[in-house]
Amino acid sequence: MTKLSFKTVVVLLLTVFPLLNAQASGESDGKIIRGIDTIPELDCVIEPSEIVDVGVALPGVVQRILADRSDFIKKGDVLVKMNNGVELAAAELAKARAKMNTAINLRKETAAFGDLTQKRNQELFKKSAISVQEMDQLKTETRVAKLQVQQEKDNKRIAELQYQRARAVLNQRTIRSPFDGVVMDRFKAAGEYVDDEPLLRVAKLNPLHVEVIIPVVHLGKVKRGMKAEVSSLFSGADDYVATVERVDTVADTASGTFGVRLSLENPDNTIPAGLRCQLSFLHEEEIEEPSQKLADNHPRIGHASESWHSND
Repeated sequence: MTKLSFKTVVVLLLTVFPLLNAQASGESDGKIIRGIDTIPELDCVIEPSEIVDVGVALPGVVQRILADRSDFIKKGDVLVKMNNGVELAAAELAKARAKMNTAINLRKETAAFGDLTQKRNQELFKKSAISVQEMDQLKTETRVAKLQVQQEKDNKRIAELQYQRARAVLNQRTIRSPFDGVVMDRFKAAGEYVDDEPLLRVAKLNPLHVEVIIPVVHLGKVKRGMKAEVSSLFSGADDYVATVERVDTVADTASGTFGVRLSLENPDNTIPAGLRCQLSFLHEEEIEEPSQKLADNHPRIGHASESWHSND
């Protein structure tokens, strides 16, 4: 067995004892690192909350595309107009039929004349001037005339519904934006025939989604509603606070990780999407007074541009 010199023993004692004392004092003071304190700063990606390939419900020829790449759009804005000559004509025809009241007025006049004839012949029937069969025939004709009035009213209602259907088909030839966002790409041009192909790709930028992959050893530490500081790798960008929205309950066996999605508000569309970022989970006390706590504990928040220039 190798013998240690007296000097070596003293050095070891001076090195080990302070560490043991610090560990013991940390345990007694309740300062053991637990929970989100054990989660290191993680790589993440800022993405649009929705990406939609806008297409047509019915095949046809593109008449006009009103939006192009990088254009900001509002919900309901017209993006694409398709050739709609046939649908427009069908809608006008259905509209004209829905407005027609001639058949109803004709049946009403027939029914009114039947009532008048029945009243006049009632007196003759009392005097036995006409037979029972003739009287029954008059009553039946009057009832049939009234039913024909109702039939024409039903036909008018059907015509109105057909007009609504024709309008709905016509509206399908106009493609509108499903949400506020930006146009990512344009796939077609005016004059092209499209059937089952997208015309535009649009992205929703408010809110944004922050996707992060966390080692499975931290599973259970991240809860919905927790806050995190997101630092974009984009030069000069501010840091932002995002909220945990989704936490995967099934981990990936191969990589030993699980996914977490955070929601990041972006009302002015000032935060760019499609960027890599760094993410750190925050304590509750750091969120109570964002203007003070985050400025003290995370100096970069709200001052990234200043610190960037000061470093230069």
